[in-house]
Amino acid sequence: MKEVTMKLRISLLLLPFMFLSIHLMAQAQEGEFLKVDYLYVDMDNEDQFLGQLLTSWKNSQLERIDSEEITGWRIYHVRFDGNRNHNYNYVSITTATSMYAFEGQENSTEVAELHSSRRSHSDVPTTSLSRTTHSELWRIRNSVSQENESSPARFKLMDYMDVGLGREYEYQMFEDEIARPLHEARMESDRMKAWELYELVVPGGINYGYNFATGNFFKHLEHMQFGFTEEMIRANHPDVNMMEFFQTIYSTRDHVERSLWELVEYVQ
Repeated sequence: MKEVTMKLRISLLLLPFMFLSIHLMAQAQEGEFLKVDYLYVDMDNEDQFLGQLLTSWKNSQLERIDSEEITGWRIYHVRFDGNRNHNYNYVSITTATSMYAFEGQENSTEVAELHSSRRSHSDVPTTSLSRTTHSELWRIRNSVSQENESSPARFKLMDYMDVGLGREYEYQMFEDEIARPLHEARMESDRMKAWELYELVVPGGINYGYNFATGNFFKHLEHMQFGFTEEMIRANHPDVNMMEFFQTIYSTRDHVERSLWELVEYVQ
């Protein structure tokens, strides 16, 4: 009964969006896995890290793509981080269609051991120039991008969500049926390049801090200000019940962290 009530509430909220005509496409990587490695690079080593290491690292990842082991790789520089206790300044993201791409020879299921120095190609090479502070494995649950988007956007805004136990269905329904059409409207006005919804696979647990995240992709930093605001929603859909809209958002999840990353290098 609870799920039916929630679906009816979301369906009523969705009515003003149903006739929105936008030329967008679902990204092919829906259902893929993301290995996210959070790295710390000392400022004195940054030039060497970005020069020598990324050249060999990029070639290694290209070989993995050619062998169909992975589907893509990106590395970002952390520009702004909402958690002052974090001790990383770069983020490496490797995508694959299967979790098996991230297993080391020890065949471990723990993310901290998903890459092994015994591999000929690893997600994060062993080096004195950087260290991995922690790693996570995510799965893409929904995504959409501009149809002509052939290369990654320059900026990625990560929003980490703590969805309460038993509220996962409601939260995903809201992101799929309410939030996504709003992001599509932003793409139609060329103020957003892509959007993705992630679910954390490992590590996890109720004490980890978050279990879902959204990735918002922008070409220009100033486009971030044209976001999920009441003014934006009312301008495009004046019949939406704003109180119920925001109540639905806040009742399903806590927005616990926000981090802005800038693209450094990629292969796909």
